[in-house]
Amino acid sequence: KLDDHASIKDFGAVGDGTTDDTAAIQRAIDELYSDSDQDDTRSRRILFFPAGTYRIASTLTIPPYAHLVGEGPDKTIIRQSGAVGPVAVTEDDDGNTYGSIGTASATTPTQITIEGITFKNMEAYAGFSVDCATHVRFVNCKFQGTYTSGGTDAGNSKGVTVRSTTALPSSNIIFD
Repeated sequence: KLDDHASIKDFGAVGDGTTDDTAAIQRAIDELYSDSDQDDTRSRRILFFPAGTYRIASTLTIPPYAHLVGEGPDKTIIRQSGAVGPVAVTEDDDGNTYGSIGTASATTPTQITIEGITFKNMEAYAGFSVDCATHVRFVNCKFQGTYTSGGTDAGNSKGVTVRSTTALPSSNIIFD
């Protein structure tokens, strides 16, 4: 089953808007996509989020080759409250995030597809942070939060942030 499709509920996520689903969601993502022995075959796997509101209390990390699919914006919602950071951020396959991505020959964030999910941040941080990533595609997604229209250009005024380094520029980020 893990070779092609799994539901987030198979890992214990509830999606009722009150249960903290952080651990279940991160465990599912890590088990499906953070296996350094499988490289490109991971891109075949789909992690499905049935309709519901998945409450999280810390930032989710999204590794290379992740393919997350919900039932549509406003149907599948990942809602963060109480954490200091975005709802989700890209990472390399060794679990490193911005500033350490790609160290020790780790596979940098690449070939990530996210479909039909609302990223809702109840705090003053971005919905999603694409860091040092290539070939990332968002299809029919929504980014919702406390962002200020016409406000200063700060991390808390954006639904999505894209960060790069000179050595690892982000590229081919598509919003469809």
